Amino acid sequence: MKNTANTVILVSSGTISGKRSRQVAQSELYARSLARFGGIMLLDGGFGSVETLADRADALLLSGGGDIHPSYYGRHMTGKDASVDQKRDEREWELLRQFCARKKPVFGICRGLQVIDVFFGGTLFQHLATAYVHENTIHTVITSEDGWLRPLLGETVPVNSYHHQAIRTLGAGLRVTAVSDADGVIEAVEHDSLPVRAVQWHPERMVDGLCRDTDAEMGPLFADFLSRIPQEGTG
Repeated sequence: MKNTANTVILVSSGTISGKRSRQVAQSELYARSLARFGGIMLLDGGFGSVETLADRADALLLSGGGDIHPSYYGRHMTGKDASVDQKRDEREWELLRQFCARKKPVFGICRGLQVIDVFFGGTLFQHLATAYVHENTIHTVITSEDGWLRPLLGETVPVNSYHHQAIRTLGAGLRVTAVSDADGVIEAVEHDSLPVRAVQWHPERMVDGLCRDTDAEMGPLFADFLSRIPQEGTG
C-alpha cells in the first residue's frame, strides 16, 4: 500500500460566474477530509491535459454539483434540470475515461455517482417522484450484505441528502451496494472489475471534527479510498 502522506487526489470542480471571469469553486471539506487520512487534494481547474493529470495523480474524486446534461443518457432538458454545466460534463467524462484506463481508484460523491453510472451506460431519473425524501434531508440507507460499505458503516446508516435525480438503470459492470430505506433509490455502487466506488450522499459533510450533518461517521470512506491506491500509484 502506498504511504498516503505522498498521495495526490485529483478532485473535480464546478464553476461560478465572476465579475471578470468564471471561477473554479469547490468546498474545502473535500480537501480537509482527504487530509485527515493523509491525502493531498489537487483541484482540477478544468483546463490542461487530462492524460497528464491521470498519469500524475494517484486517484480521482468526482465531486458533488449540479445535474448532468440529459443528452448523455438519451433524454432532453425538462426545466427541472439544475445547474447544468456541459463544460464540466465533458471534462469529468474524459477524466473518468483516463483514470479508468489506468485502473486508478475513483470515488464518486453525489453528482459523481451519477456521472459514473451514465459513463458506464446507465440512465437517471430526471426528477424523482419521491424527491422530497432526498432534497436537503436526512434519511436512512441500507447497505448490501456483500458490498464494500457494510464492513465500514454497518447495515443501516443515516445520511445527508442533497439531490433530486438518481440512478434509474445501472451502468455495465456496476452493482448496487446501498439503497434508501424509504423508497429503494440506489444510494451506492461499486464496479465489478475496476477500483470505482460511489455514494449518493456527501460523506465530506459527515466527518468528525470537520462537519456533522448526521451522527454517522464517514471518515472510513475516505480511509478506504486512500487505502486502495497501489504502491507506485500506477494502477
